[in-house]
Amino acid sequence: MKTGEFDALCDKLVCPACHGRLEAQESRLACTKCGSHYAPNRHGYIEFRVDQTGEDVYEQDTTPDEYAETQEYCGLRLFDEYTKPVILSTPFKSVLDVGCGMGMGTSELLEDGYDAYGIDLPNMARFWARAGKDPAHFFCCDAARLPFPDESFDVVYSLGVIEHIGSVSGYSTLCDNYTEIRQNYADELLRVTRPGGRILIACPNKHFPIDIQHGPQDDLSTETLIGKVRAMIYSKTGANIHPTWGKNHLLSYSEVRDLFCTKGGARGFEAMHLRGYFGFSKFERKSLKPLLHVARFYIENLPGFLRKTGLNPYMLARITK
Repeated sequence: MKTGEFDALCDKLVCPACHGRLEAQESRLACTKCGSHYAPNRHGYIEFRVDQTGEDVYEQDTTPDEYAETQEYCGLRLFDEYTKPVILSTPFKSVLDVGCGMGMGTSELLEDGYDAYGIDLPNMARFWARAGKDPAHFFCCDAARLPFPDESFDVVYSLGVIEHIGSVSGYSTLCDNYTEIRQNYADELLRVTRPGGRILIACPNKHFPIDIQHGPQDDLSTETLIGKVRAMIYSKTGANIHPTWGKNHLLSYSEVRDLFCTKGGARGFEAMHLRGYFGFSKFERKSLKPLLHVARFYIENLPGFLRKTGLNPYMLARITK
């Protein structure tokens, strides 16, 4: 990035550590309040690293090359068939994708003339560089420490992210203070959303006993008999059968509502329909393929009054600030 481009960013960004004003200093941005400075990584995207305790989320790398290619295709399908129609349902100008992955939605919104930004961890920067993503609209940062001023966006969406917030490795093992980290995440999304703006949050529903998007454990999970049985079932069927209570990286509707509304102060909470959200690619597995049509019919026709219950496999909520 050139000096002039850094100057332009100073009007759009703030220090994620203290929300102080940023100024351009040669090839980096410096905070005039706390002295923190932020520079582009080797791929050309600014990394907004903030000192923190515990596991360094900036070092997590959970996206291998082959998964990124799949995510690019699936991310565009999800955006075109679900996310874009939902956010277009009410007027908006500015959008933030928190956990944007390959950033297909952000790029499409930019092409359509919207003021759109995508943030994700530094491991995504190499993929952005290959795809030619604009460094003035894609940034590397922690989802709980956003580099944007208060009330910057009409729409904020964060899909398939919240269940990884507060995890040690980016997968399912949770930090001791995961509830605090998740509240920080909710508060940050609310902070950068304008009054009356909307936030879209999604993850598998903790109260539904089967998750086909995540494995039953990660490298840091404690070995138990139940864990081994769950791992065996998952390896044979692709279905992660999990407890619907207690400490869990998945969240329920009530837990998300508590984060954003009860504690965060948001005034509206709506359980969204799932029609068009899934591509059902997981059901290409031989063990799940016979269930494809049943699963599609069930998910896309679930009555509205059952969306917040344990009969809904997915937590998909639209929150109004």
